[in-house]
Amino acid sequence: MAFAAVLLSPVAALAEEDYAEEIQRMRELGLQYDSAWEMYQAMKEKANGGQPMTWPNLPDWSGVYTRTKGGTAFDPDGPPQGEPPSTAKFTPEYHAKMMKTVEDRKRGVEYDPLSQCIPPGYPRWLDMPFLREFIPTPDQTWMFAEAFNSMRRIYTDGRDHIPEEDRYPTENGDSIGFWDGQKLVTHTNQLMAHMYERAQGFYTEQVESVEIWEKIDDATLVGHVWVFDPPALEEPWYTRQSYTKLANDDKFLRIRHWACKGNPNNDVVETEEGGSDFSDFDFIEND
Repeated sequence: MAFAAVLLSPVAALAEEDYAEEIQRMRELGLQYDSAWEMYQAMKEKANGGQPMTWPNLPDWSGVYTRTKGGTAFDPDGPPQGEPPSTAKFTPEYHAKMMKTVEDRKRGVEYDPLSQCIPPGYPRWLDMPFLREFIPTPDQTWMFAEAFNSMRRIYTDGRDHIPEEDRYPTENGDSIGFWDGQKLVTHTNQLMAHMYERAQGFYTEQVESVEIWEKIDDATLVGHVWVFDPPALEEPWYTRQSYTKLANDDKFLRIRHWACKGNPNNDVVETEEGGSDFSDFDFIEND
C-alpha cells in the first residue's frame, strides 16, 4: 500500500472490519523501515516538510480526555494482562524477561517502579490512567497526563533533536514533529529504560517512536504509535492509542496536581522476594 494513502487519506470512525484492516495496514507500514528516524524522515518528505501552523488553522483538541479502551494494557487492541501478555515481537532475551514477570505475577510476586513514585516515562505514558489534556500551539504541542503530573512537549518550530554529544536519557525523552494538515507527526528519542506495563514487557534506552496524532471525530483523538527498540523488539510495535473527550459543560473536570507521596501511608518498598509492600503505616487513632 502506498505510504501517502496511509498518511494523507481522510479519517472517520471505523467499522469493526475496517478497524482491523487499519491496524494491519499500520503494522505493515512500520515493517518498511529499519528505524524510527528513517520512518519519520520518510513521512516528512511525503508531507513536503510539513507546514508552519498559525493560531487560526490549528486543530481543536481542547477539552479533558481519558483513555478510550485497553485498561492498563499497553496495546489496547491486544490481550489483557496475562498470557499471551503482548502483541509485540520481543527478542528472545526480552521475551524471557517478560515471561518471568508473568510467572511471578501468578505466584503473587509483582513489582512496579510506579509504586515508589518513579515516573512512568514514555512510551508507558500512553497507557496511564486518569485525565489528560492535549494543547497544540503554533510552535509546540503540550500533552499532559494527570498521573504523576507528566508532560510531553513536542517541538514543531523546525528544530532538530538535541545534538548527539549533548544527549542523555530522560523520562519523556526529546520530541520533535511537524504538521501535515491537521495531523501531528512526531519522533521521540533519548528515553530511559522502563516497562510498558506490569507483566507486559520492558523497553531499553535505545527505544524510539514515531507517532501520528489526529482528531477522528468531535470526541476522539487517536495516536498511531510505532515503537522501535532493537535490543528488545524484533520488529516495530504498532499500537493505536485512543482518547475520548469527556463532557464538561459544568467545568467541573480539570487536571489536578497528582502526588503519590502526598500521603505517607502510600509509601511502598520492594520486598526480598521481588514484590512490593507498604512501609510502616502511620495512622492516628481517633479520640
